[in-house]
Amino acid sequence: MSLIASSKRLILGAGPTGQAVARHFQQLGIQFEVADTRQSDDLKTGFEREFPGVKTYFGPLKTDYLDRFEEIVVSPGIAPTTEGLNQTSSHLISDIQVFRRAWPENQPLIAITGSNAKSTVTSLVAEILKADGRAVLVGGNLGPQALDLLADRTDQSIAVLELSSFQLERTRALKATVATCLNMSPDHLDWHGSMIAYHQAKHRIFEGVGAIVVNAEDPLSQPLVPDQTPAIKFALQHPDFHRFGLMVVDGEDWISLGADPWMPVSHLPMPGRHMIQNAMAAFAICHLIGVDKTVAVRAARGFTGLPHRMVELNPVRGVRFINDSKGTNVGASETAVASVDTKNHLYLLAGGESKDADLSQWAKAVRAHCTHVFAFGRDRQRFVEALGEQVTAVETLDQAFDLAVQKANEGDVVLLSPACASFDQFTNYQQRGAHFEALVEAYREI
Repeated sequence: MSLIASSKRLILGAGPTGQAVARHFQQLGIQFEVADTRQSDDLKTGFEREFPGVKTYFGPLKTDYLDRFEEIVVSPGIAPTTEGLNQTSSHLISDIQVFRRAWPENQPLIAITGSNAKSTVTSLVAEILKADGRAVLVGGNLGPQALDLLADRTDQSIAVLELSSFQLERTRALKATVATCLNMSPDHLDWHGSMIAYHQAKHRIFEGVGAIVVNAEDPLSQPLVPDQTPAIKFALQHPDFHRFGLMVVDGEDWISLGADPWMPVSHLPMPGRHMIQNAMAAFAICHLIGVDKTVAVRAARGFTGLPHRMVELNPVRGVRFINDSKGTNVGASETAVASVDTKNHLYLLAGGESKDADLSQWAKAVRAHCTHVFAFGRDRQRFVEALGEQVTAVETLDQAFDLAVQKANEGDVVLLSPACASFDQFTNYQQRGAHFEALVEAYREI
């Protein structure tokens, strides 16, 4: 017999996202319970300490338990295939859906996704808007939690959200003022199940959108929206009407919107095609919001980037070291190796959990740009299969680093861009990047 759903909500996931939802529901006086598939005494104790009196359940999910609830707010780390969850009749939503209900429809909401560079573009957009005097609330996937931004909202606020495919999987009718999917490359296929499902999740960002920014060089990032939707495209090609591109002015490449030059490429704070694309995307978003180009260019010149994203460290005995630990998928790593400007040897450190990604396209880029690859971590053998003699497989990042510096000479580059998640050997990509930087410092002292 089917149980009648109550008016109570269930928050599925007791981590940071679930806690943000719980705070929001408490403020609204909404009844809720909390469940988590992890049987962790520390997690349970910590949650119950912050939310005394809230009923909790920790352990394997059962469909008849889930069916008791009218609506379930599912944290982004919980896969659609989770046992029990994949058969419930309850309505499944994300914390972003809860945020959308609370955010006034007459206030600007900028939504940014993509396989790569979404944190950098989100941060750059926020910096440009702040420089324009806007009251900016920035968060989502890169933090803080979207729902925690509501406490600081005023009638003049503009929200800038980085959104992951996990969050978008259960979000409908986002109705963003401006939205973009910066790029699409295979990622999280172990979670979504297929590239088609991953693509569908990403493109939910465009439901009900007011205006769009589109990567003209990436067909998979281009949405199906009404023809009258305002749009600006960007590409590393000659600019066109309503498109950012590259124009030569006095012998120098300029980022330009149509025939209007905005900024010399040489004035960007970081080199590489990835940073040019990031700047174009951010300029396009802010232009649609009404920011003057002078303000946008000035803010971009002062942008320092984000940690673990193509950060070049001080050289050691003439060898350059670049930390791109955030290159957690093949698309990001492919862009990274193509962006390194060197006439000397490029040695790549890659490996970890490959998330069932297809390495073939990545391998083509590596063969074209890298002298040799030192693969480490759980899936290192997959890199051997993809590259053959061009790769040496070892167990740890430390071993890969040691072999790379033995090969590298003055003018060469050692790049950490793993093309993999870090969870086999590190807590997260930040810890992996920090460890790489520590290895560089230790090498400096030898």
